[in-house]
Amino acid sequence: MSQGLAALLLALCLISPTHAGLRLLSEEFPPISFTEKGVARGMAVEIVQEIQRRQGGNLAIEFLPWARAFREAKGVGEVALFSMARTPEREKQFKWVGPIVTFYSSIYAPAKDGMRLRNLDDAKRAPAVLVVRDWFTAEELKTLGFQNLVSVSDPVIAIKMLLAKRAPFFASERLSMPDILAKAGIAEDSLEIVYSYASSEGYIAFSLDTPDATVKAWAERLREMKRDGSFLSIYKRWLPKDNPPLDK
Repeated sequence: MSQGLAALLLALCLISPTHAGLRLLSEEFPPISFTEKGVARGMAVEIVQEIQRRQGGNLAIEFLPWARAFREAKGVGEVALFSMARTPEREKQFKWVGPIVTFYSSIYAPAKDGMRLRNLDDAKRAPAVLVVRDWFTAEELKTLGFQNLVSVSDPVIAIKMLLAKRAPFFASERLSMPDILAKAGIAEDSLEIVYSYASSEGYIAFSLDTPDATVKAWAERLREMKRDGSFLSIYKRWLPKDNPPLDK
């Protein structure tokens, strides 16, 4: 009896993460995904929850720092991370369902400093451009040949460095900026966009270990939501001024 129990426990310990079931990962990224009093909220959260509901599932969403969540999604096991910008550098590292949101890349400077950029070449010649490590905005600028990027672990840190004049510019994503500033206790009018240079579509990114059948089922449910209007309804409730990606 004891030998059988020991064998069972050993077998459970040896189970590969690949067979542990799908994990849903996200980050604190209001209004796209965030927690409020321990409850998962946000535009992408509601999209993922509705897809699950249509499949008869109700998996919990784990909120992790972006860099850690990104590593987990690139590792072993069945993992879905949202919302991730689909960039050429990431294309073959994940399986994709979406798009579910559009991200807008902008370069910020302290307001009323008189800083202006005519183009990205002006930004390349700046002493430094702050970026958040592993954010798609950092990847974009690296791909575009920027040699003056200064990586930090958190956008709040970047904003405080910017306002302390430790760098003239901060490249970031526009949708989340109001909430980042609120979190930092900084007024929205403290920063201004001095150049907008790109947009990228955000997806639910599945790890390569996730079965194709699972990815296909999620994609079919998302298409249903776009056809029946439920996707649009959720999107406009959270991002009333933005146009949702409905054409894919």
